[in-house]
Parts: sequence; structure tokens; C-alpha cells
Amino acid sequence: MTRFKTLATAALFTFTALPALAGTMTLYKDPNCGCCAAHAEYLRENGFEVEIMETYDLVTINKEAGVPLGQQGCHTALIDGYAVSGHVPADLLRRFLDEKPEAIGISLPGMPMGAPGMGDDPEAQLDVVLIDAEGVVSPYPAD
Repeated sequence: MTRFKTLATAALFTFTALPALAGTMTLYKDPNCGCCAAHAEYLRENGFEVEIMETYDLVTINKEAGVPLGQQGCHTALIDGYAVSGHVPADLLRRFLDEKPEAIGISLPGMPMGAPGMGDDPEAQLDVVLIDAEGVVSPYPAD
């Protein structure tokens, strides 16, 4: 059964990689999570094209995407060959995608209150991290 789930996940990444490379964000979320849907709507309002894929296996999605344990948000998206985990603000995501660093992606670990989709407080302290190509995590500055 585990082998089947792994193969199914690999097939899922194969089929979703094409739209993600074309600039469409594929956002994987638990079907019962409302804040993830709110974050997807926020991203759409900020100019991103977002396709939602519901899954109960975010652990495998994060593992396959290269998001380290402890650095995962409540949902993970794939866009332009990068992983974006959690409620990353649109301005930081846009800057990251413009910079095109050699990296796995960026993350806003956990579910911090005030993040987009989690209360939308522009004054909230949001500790977004960069996950470099080797999986090493460092702060991703807001400026």
C-alpha cells in the first residue's frame, strides 16, 4: 500500500509539473482546511493563477518537494519549479520568483496568526525562510 501511495504521488507530481512550470501555482491542501482556501484566494487577488489539489497526504507532498520537517506550512504549492509552503505573503513570493535563486523554495512554517489567510494582519511578524538547493534553511528577509 505504501508503494502504491508513493507511485500515486510521483504520478501526481508528473502531471502537475507542466502547469507549475508555466506559471500556474498548484496548491496542495487538506480538503477540510479553510485557511488554505483563503490563502489561495488571497494569492489570486494578488495576480497568481492558483489551482487547488486536495489531498490527505501533505507529508508525502512536502517530502517529494524537498520541504524539510519542521519547516512546513499547512499547505504546499508548486510553481516554476519551486515549493512554497504555508501562508507566504504575495510580495515575498513575487520577489522570490523574480530572483530565481538556486533553491528548493520558501516557507512560512506552521500557521502563524496574522498571515494572509490567517487574519491578514499587515503588522504581523512573519518569519519566512529560504530552503536552499541543499535543503539548508535560512531567514528570507522581508526587504
